[in-house]
Amino acid sequence: MTIMQNESPRLPTEDPVHPREYEYQATYRGYLFGSFRFFRGEQSTEKLLHRRNKARLILKWFLLNPGTLGSADEFIDLFWPETSPQQALGNFHVTMHHLRRILEPELNARQESTFIHRRPNNFYWFQMDENWWMDTRDVELLFERAHDYDRQGDDRRATYYYSRVAGYCSQGLLPEDESEEWLLPYRRHYKQMYAQALKRLIHLYTQRNELEEVLEYGYQSLVLDPYNETATWSIVDAYLQQENISGAQRRLDVFWSFLQQDLGLCPNKEFAVLRERIRSSTH
Repeated sequence: MTIMQNESPRLPTEDPVHPREYEYQATYRGYLFGSFRFFRGEQSTEKLLHRRNKARLILKWFLLNPGTLGSADEFIDLFWPETSPQQALGNFHVTMHHLRRILEPELNARQESTFIHRRPNNFYWFQMDENWWMDTRDVELLFERAHDYDRQGDDRRATYYYSRVAGYCSQGLLPEDESEEWLLPYRRHYKQMYAQALKRLIHLYTQRNELEEVLEYGYQSLVLDPYNETATWSIVDAYLQQENISGAQRRLDVFWSFLQQDLGLCPNKEFAVLRERIRSSTH
């Protein structure tokens, strides 16, 4: 499956349109981080999709894979794995009918969907246009904009956009569908993006000596990876600068224990230096 990353217009750094403006102008809005929400105009489709769980799942697949061909057999394998082939195919066609009507209630019986297209060989693909806004697409654009500002040395704007990326990704991608294995590649993709944004935020805020932000994003990094040396070092150093010796000692002890008990490793020399700084501060 292909991670969605090339279906939306690039927002260059000089583009005056704020990303939020695209969201508010869109007719269709989908939110895949945190609780799944989908709106057509001002109307939530929650009740309709709640009654049609398979339509809900197929919509999520389409939203994550715009422009990607998916066969009826593929959808059946994903969403009706324990149903007989004949019954599953019938269920699939009924579900697709309901999904078309949820997206476009005004469609008549023989009218083609604007968004869901079918090829004669029973392959389907989903087309978005300028009337659609997705938080996953927004994250890609925000990360790209953050990287552009970062490369230009504009750390204020870079931290703003990296923090927006972190805000989205911290909610998790479709946490309600934790058991859906087909979502694993997408979760890995956004987890990697989240980790990169956090790393840059820690670095940029450390440079500016904004210690509360260093602690905030350092701890978010440890939620992703409790063995993250950069995050741990930054947290301990920030505590030492705040003269919070007990906080620094506690965090370093936890990390030291993680490495030794879980991995059988010893922290590197930089952490030994931190330990000496803590000892010196207590005398």
